Amino acid sequence: MTADALSRLHDVVRGRLPKGEGAARIRARRFLEEGLVDSVQFGEIRYDDGRMWDEAVSRSRSRFVHGFLWFADWPALIRDEETAARRAYELSQEWREQSPLWRGLDGHLAFHDETTAQRLTMHLAVMDGLARWLSPAELEAMHITADETADLLVTDDFHGGLNNHGMFQDVALVNWAGAASWAATEVRERYLRTALDRLARYFRHAFTDEGVHIEHAPNYHLMVARHLQSHLDVLRAVGTSDLDEFEDLLAGTLAYATHAVAPDGLYPLVSDTTRLPLAGAARELGDDSFLYAATQGKQGREPGRRTHVVPASGYAIHRSAWGDPQATFVYFSCAYNGPFHKHADENSLLVRHRGLDLISEAGPNGYSYDEPLTRYGYSQYAHSTLVVDGRSLPRTGGPTSSVTMEVHRDDAGFSVTGRNARLRDEVVHERTVDVDDAATAIDVYDAISAPGRHHYEILWHVGADLEVVLHGQGYELRYGGQKVMDVMWEASTATRVSLRRGAGGSSPKGWRFPTMGHPEPSDVVVVSFEGADVELTTRIRLSDFIYRDRDVTRRAGWRRWTGSEVGVNFLPVPGRRDRLVVAFASTNQVGDFTSNYKPTVDGTGIEARYILDDWGDQGCYYFQDHGDRAIFRSVQDLILDELDQLGLTPMDLVCIGSGKGGTAALLHGLSLGAGEIFVGAPQTRVGSFLREMHPNILRFMTGNVDDRGVGEADRMVFDMATAMSDKWAESKVTIVVGERDHRLLGQVRVFAEHVADLPGTLDVITLPGLTHTDIGPAYRDALAARLTQITGTVHGHGDLTVRAVAGDRRVSAMAIGGAGTQFAARLFQGADHVRSIPYSPSRSIEITDVPPGRYRVRVFARDVDGELLGARTSQWVTVR
Repeated sequence: MTADALSRLHDVVRGRLPKGEGAARIRARRFLEEGLVDSVQFGEIRYDDGRMWDEAVSRSRSRFVHGFLWFADWPALIRDEETAARRAYELSQEWREQSPLWRGLDGHLAFHDETTAQRLTMHLAVMDGLARWLSPAELEAMHITADETADLLVTDDFHGGLNNHGMFQDVALVNWAGAASWAATEVRERYLRTALDRLARYFRHAFTDEGVHIEHAPNYHLMVARHLQSHLDVLRAVGTSDLDEFEDLLAGTLAYATHAVAPDGLYPLVSDTTRLPLAGAARELGDDSFLYAATQGKQGREPGRRTHVVPASGYAIHRSAWGDPQATFVYFSCAYNGPFHKHADENSLLVRHRGLDLISEAGPNGYSYDEPLTRYGYSQYAHSTLVVDGRSLPRTGGPTSSVTMEVHRDDAGFSVTGRNARLRDEVVHERTVDVDDAATAIDVYDAISAPGRHHYEILWHVGADLEVVLHGQGYELRYGGQKVMDVMWEASTATRVSLRRGAGGSSPKGWRFPTMGHPEPSDVVVVSFEGADVELTTRIRLSDFIYRDRDVTRRAGWRRWTGSEVGVNFLPVPGRRDRLVVAFASTNQVGDFTSNYKPTVDGTGIEARYILDDWGDQGCYYFQDHGDRAIFRSVQDLILDELDQLGLTPMDLVCIGSGKGGTAALLHGLSLGAGEIFVGAPQTRVGSFLREMHPNILRFMTGNVDDRGVGEADRMVFDMATAMSDKWAESKVTIVVGERDHRLLGQVRVFAEHVADLPGTLDVITLPGLTHTDIGPAYRDALAARLTQITGTVHGHGDLTVRAVAGDRRVSAMAIGGAGTQFAARLFQGADHVRSIPYSPSRSIEITDVPPGRYRVRVFARDVDGELLGARTSQWVTVR
């Protein structure tokens, strides 16, 4: 190596050392004027007569202090002002004098491998400026400080190895060889050869064959790529034969560096990444595609692809568009490429959309592993992945081959499977993520296998400023009152969902770290379940949502009760507190969960609770999930809790609903011994009904749709009536059903026969001429009449209701409610009275041989003494 080579190296090193201009110079002056280090990352650090060196703080801040990284702000000020130069000299020598005390302290950052390297580079950065102001003896003392540090870094025993710490040591040695013109040429050359040999080994080792840095964090990938680029300048200066090899290596790193950039121009908070602007680095690297990503399309050239899958490295990335800060960005990781900066984040997913982190990660808290929040940040609990038996994996351990990724599709979106076999007790977690090209539909398939039974948790971290609306097997995210995402899952076993936020103590959970060392409480959706081999499919939608937006939010009055095994969504409506009406909902379309008969109930002024049956994709009769009746028990507990708060008993409870809601009202009302159970057209042989009409509900409730599942669901209402017969012996149970509801009328009759020998009584009101599709309005009117009777708010004819149905040359009518014992009717065509029916005890009125036309029926009610109590007229019906 020639003297010219060292001279050229000197120029390269001077060009890459910190300059300390602009805002950095202002920060440096604050130390001179106020005695504090002004750090962008750590804020104000007071020198405090040297106590700064020994202050008990985080490892990250100790590294910053003992690495003299704050000297990066000082070069320009030292160059121009003697006061600054003398203060820098004093601080350096003060540190050197105390350093023997720190050298023997286990774990102290003063002689940490990478910290020591940074300290040498920072001293070299100010050396030229110090030469203008210091005496020869003082300058020699500074040279000795630098030389001693270089002597330490060159030794193999102190070297950090094939990782970025070792790289920083060797970069510092190259800097010293280029800048230490005061040192012997032979020593400089020897140290340089050592550093270049070690750097060559490191750079060859540092990236996968797909060009991804093995230390897991995108910002470390970029940092090492930039050092590789700077290393190329060194190689050109000194002249080596491996220049072409490392130029090709650098080119290969740029694809991941580009695709890992989120739409906001920053790297996502994965692994030990910190979110910092990338445009400057992109300009230095000179890659137009990276510059386009880093500047959100303002500069550079748009990359040719929106999908980047590197399965051997363990990453799959897709975005809906380049150059759009609102674009959707999906980042899936199942990587274990080495031990450094490794988090327990296998199979973790991140989704950013419309500038929001919808599925996120906690990010890093720092490097002080003795701090609970730092341990949390490395743990599985800080990532959107699977946790087994309530214990996170250690961040490293086991062979790297136990974590793999297989690609199924990598164009127009991606489909990949990550496999994590690092889990305890031979548990294996495979997660397949499928993303469409528009990135609005993301499907996640989790397959867990184990030789024995375990407790599992799948975590979904929620970004800042988002409102979470939990459902039974899913959740919605809202931002500013508008829905931005919903999630629904289907599992092979029962699942429960909860929300975790800001739990403290020695095992904190539910936190995020927007910047290192600054924790904020954060929402985490936790899906928990038990089993050995379990499969779970999760649908994530950013448009064409699964859940119909019913605004089930706290702002709209909804509450989520979490006082039992599973959470329950309900809407409380205050009213008269002598009774409590609990309304159960009927079946709607998949994903549409709402309440029924609210205007009718609210119109009576009675205290009411509307409970959502939002389990599964279409409800579960408020009863069970794959045979687990935690749902039933939790709804029961909610109702009892509400009664207790109102000072009421179950005899003051009124359970209502029709269809599925009617069945649920029977199940819960019978079990609680409700004073009143008033239902319309319930399914009592639930399994037989569901197999024909809603097999998805049957599968959710029982786990299958075969004869065993049908039989289990067919028995549940009958078994409940028998098992709880002592509870509902004093209950008033009424079923309203249509005469022509052929599917359900038989079920109601079979149930009535079943309970005939039980202590309680059941009244069945059969509405003439009504089919199942007619029951809604008829039940609503009957319910209004019955609730009016219960409350006693209206007397006489006010609680009488009449429903009419037109058939084949006939009109049928039913008198509902009212206190009458005998009923008569008149048939009107338009304004003309065309037929009369005399008084009889029957509430059912049949008028035959009716010619085509438009009719209504007026019914008269009287008591046993013949006194007229009132009259009511039906709606119009048409005989065709």
